[in-house]
Amino acid sequence: MEIRFYFKIIQRGWWIILVTTLVALNVSLVYSYYFTTPMYEAVARFIVSPNMQNTESRDLVNSLEALDKRSIISTYAEVLNSHQIIESTMELLRENPNDFRGYSTSVTVVPDANIIRFSVKGPDPDVAALLANSVGQHAIDYVKNLYVIYNIDFLDKALVPSDPYQPQPAQDAGLALMVGLVLGVGLAIFKDQITGTLDKLGQRNMFDLESMAYTRVYFERRMRQEIINQPGSVLTFGVIHLLGIQEIYDSLPQAYINQILRKVTETLKYQLRGNDIVGRWSQLQFSILLPSTDGLSAASRLERIRELLNQPISLEGEGGVDIVLDPRIGFADRQGGESINVLVTQVEKALEISMESDEKVSMYKVRPFG
Repeated sequence: MEIRFYFKIIQRGWWIILVTTLVALNVSLVYSYYFTTPMYEAVARFIVSPNMQNTESRDLVNSLEALDKRSIISTYAEVLNSHQIIESTMELLRENPNDFRGYSTSVTVVPDANIIRFSVKGPDPDVAALLANSVGQHAIDYVKNLYVIYNIDFLDKALVPSDPYQPQPAQDAGLALMVGLVLGVGLAIFKDQITGTLDKLGQRNMFDLESMAYTRVYFERRMRQEIINQPGSVLTFGVIHLLGIQEIYDSLPQAYINQILRKVTETLKYQLRGNDIVGRWSQLQFSILLPSTDGLSAASRLERIRELLNQPISLEGEGGVDIVLDPRIGFADRQGGESINVLVTQVEKALEISMESDEKVSMYKVRPFG
């Protein structure tokens, strides 16, 4: 189940994964070709063995045993990589010391063998090979004066390397693809979670939790969008006031208030069309917006809505007590390009008439000039 869930997230965020992978690949290639100095490695190998000329036959076995303890070969390795040997070699070469900046040396002893590997890394392959061989030769001359019973000599001299060991664009590009892919998947999952969180927050701001109708802020936004998208179209805006619970609203438990208000929302949505909008206008008022509907066409529908809302509501847990909402409706249609503020004022005046007279569904009929 979780695998399928993440697979769908990856499907939705495929473009993020693609973009991230391509960016990582391009960054890797640009860095490799334009910002990385090619570095070369020259390697010389040395072999340590008993000096047969200075070793009697009876001492040969002891010499071999000493080599097996690795102390001799480790000492020779340290001599090869010593600062003194390297600096003196550079002086013997009579080169500008600045020419050797950026070069590094390292030495390793091959396991289970009397072989020393000496490496020089730097930006110039010729200089790297020259240093490896020169330092090696200087170390050989120096070591011969320390242990006369042992020989150290070149096994392989350093050759001028033809290819740099870094950068390696193909290898770096492959690694960048993997990193970009993983990062892209992570970003896709993160985006999906953020989007889900924002959607939940948006729905929380969109819906009134007591009635589950749209909030007034969102209702007004939708009404403005309707007017902007179709500036010359006709629409009807109305407000329903629940006069029957006005005096008892504050004394009702919240659970019963939710039952009443959600029943009203359910009734309104059932009676209206799919593109009609229902909102919570105020504490005791609901708002409705009927696009592409004039006032005369809306009047009969609003009368029907009032009849349904005026039917008693039995509250769960109230012992059969019925609540009569006694809804009053004021509405107005927009046919002359009125602004939202003007339309709201007209509806408020129509609602005042329905509240104060026997005309319980009142339409605003007198329009101001201009």
